[in-house]
Amino acid sequence: MKRRFCHRVRVVAILFGFAIAIGPTAFTRAAGKNEARVTQAIHNVQLLAPNAARRPALINGNVRLGTAVRTGNNARAELAFTDRTLARLGANSVLSFGERSFDLANGSMLLYLPKSSGGTRINTAVATAAGSGFTAMAEYRPKSWIKFIVLEGRGRISLKHYPGEIRTLRAGQMILVRAGATKLPEPQDIDLSELTKASLLIAKFPPLPNLNLILREAGNQQNLPSTSPLIDPTGLNTRDQRAAAQPPATTRTIPGRPRP
Repeated sequence: MKRRFCHRVRVVAILFGFAIAIGPTAFTRAAGKNEARVTQAIHNVQLLAPNAARRPALINGNVRLGTAVRTGNNARAELAFTDRTLARLGANSVLSFGERSFDLANGSMLLYLPKSSGGTRINTAVATAAGSGFTAMAEYRPKSWIKFIVLEGRGRISLKHYPGEIRTLRAGQMILVRAGATKLPEPQDIDLSELTKASLLIAKFPPLPNLNLILREAGNQQNLPSTSPLIDPTGLNTRDQRAAAQPPATTRTIPGRPRP
């Protein structure tokens, strides 16, 4: 009996030592994006769980896998995950998440994905954005268009029904895909400095963990050739966050840069 007890103690000690050796990060990754915590809920933010009545999102409340988050007019929300991933929603948006993916049914979102968290996808009915250790924005208007912007890092965009159509976006680039598109357009350079100042998903939340890297990318844009005007992305700024549908992006003139 004593020998059996000692054997069990040794087994427990080995397992405990193994857990210490691999560290808590592995277990955190296993939990991954199965559950989130509501860290911001401004105005009308609701949770839509399967086979349950909708309920208001409460600060520090849990959001489980399969539950959709819906924001109303002038509403915003932020979800924090155990691996430090952050997902922010703009007004009139619907978002749900899986273990390694986010499904944007409508509206706009910002996703901060730390390098230690592994890769993930932002899915819409038209296109998918995938990346690892990046910060990106997406805006989806069903039957109209979808817009992806990379603020820091790199992302890969592909069409749902045309998997051979792929574009890689670096920091400061945007791609706008029209409904029914069979090919992806070329990425466009956008004004990161303007975006960080105007977007509610940045300016009206606590600073992103990698904001200094985004601002560095914005500073690097000033070294672009004067013949390459930057785009002022609409639909993700203060004015257009409140609208249900926005016009496509328009060019703006950067001070000191000639018009094309």
